[in-house]
Amino acid sequence: MKHYIIAKFRDRSDTQRLLPEITELFDRTLELPGVERVDIHVSNSTRENRYSLMIEMTLTPEGLEQFDACEVHKTWKAIYGNRLESKAIFDCDS
Repeated sequence: MKHYIIAKFRDRSDTQRLLPEITELFDRTLELPGVERVDIHVSNSTRENRYSLMIEMTLTPEGLEQFDACEVHKTWKAIYGNRLESKAIFDCDS
């Protein structure tokens, strides 16, 4: 299945500045059982109504459960949650 986290930073400059550490953080999810792949896509638009980045995860349903309970997910929410203007979470079959 696919799990998408689509995020819009309050400060658009955070996108490029924080990308290396966000990438490093989410790369750690590859150690979780059921997490097969993680890709981070940065928006190529400067329009105000566009989101900043999309984290695309390929995982099993069990992998999603592992991710939801893991330290990476807790860290993502604790460190970056207050920097976000909005976010959307979307799950679908591959």
